[in-house]
Amino acid sequence: MDIVTGGLGFIGNELVRQLLAKGRSVAIIDNENRLASQLEDLNEVPRYTIDITDAQAVDEVMGKLKPERVFHLAAIHYIPECNAQPERTVRINTEGTLSVLNAAIKHHCKHFIFASTGAVYYDSPLALTEASPIAPVDIYGWSKWFAEEICRWKAPTIPITICRLFNNIGLRETNPHIVPEIIQQLKTGSRVLQLGNTTPIRDYISTQDTASALIRLSELKPDVCEVYNVATGKGASVNELIHCLSTLLKEEIAVQADPARFRAADKAVQLADITKLKSKLNWEPQQHMKDVLSVILKFEGLMPHEA
Repeated sequence: MDIVTGGLGFIGNELVRQLLAKGRSVAIIDNENRLASQLEDLNEVPRYTIDITDAQAVDEVMGKLKPERVFHLAAIHYIPECNAQPERTVRINTEGTLSVLNAAIKHHCKHFIFASTGAVYYDSPLALTEASPIAPVDIYGWSKWFAEEICRWKAPTIPITICRLFNNIGLRETNPHIVPEIIQQLKTGSRVLQLGNTTPIRDYISTQDTASALIRLSELKPDVCEVYNVATGKGASVNELIHCLSTLLKEEIAVQADPARFRAADKAVQLADITKLKSKLNWEPQQHMKDVLSVILKFEGLMPHEA
């Protein structure tokens, strides 16, 4: 039995699908605050609608199911929401992690896979390795770093894999991150986007590749606690992403800067070095950014019919 916290969210629902495809028995813990769309195919998967900060409820579910593996993805990760509600962010991302981890340990879970983030790293123009300095610039990054430290504290009692995820793109996004925000504006018919800073470089990885890597990592047996970057190792600016969409749509897309959309703190570059991941798993990301964007455009009914 595998438990996926946040299993009805953006990355979680894809992870659940891939686990089921591998013949795994899966249960979902999710407070259903941010549901992905079109989840009908997961209706038969056992789900427990609880908040991960409710330690007693989490413990009861873990005691009932006694999972072999726990994939802990539940979190608040939309930066504006985190910045607006820092106390809630820490409570869910950090205290919630402790709640899930304590229950996993109590009920003899064999492997705890924690979804952290590349946002814990410092701002560097160079690709970030797992040994790069830690220096978050926002409460989201700090809340995940605190949760990582809790994992290290508890690691002697349970094998833990910390997965630092970078910028995921794909279907069924549950927050207005850059790609869904652009898609939403394009669906209005406008080809002049109202956006904030479009120069930051990010490492965009498909949710399918992320889920695949998480499953492969869960099959390894860490001695105590291991950390892996989960990304593509390739960077692209928001401007490059927009150019890619323009090419796919065969239409010119312009950008009008909206000062209200600029973040107070925004790293110029966040790019992963995935040497460790590739060497341990003999793994390569299968989805290129253009391919993922093409799938999203088709899903949203925006792709030209002749394409």
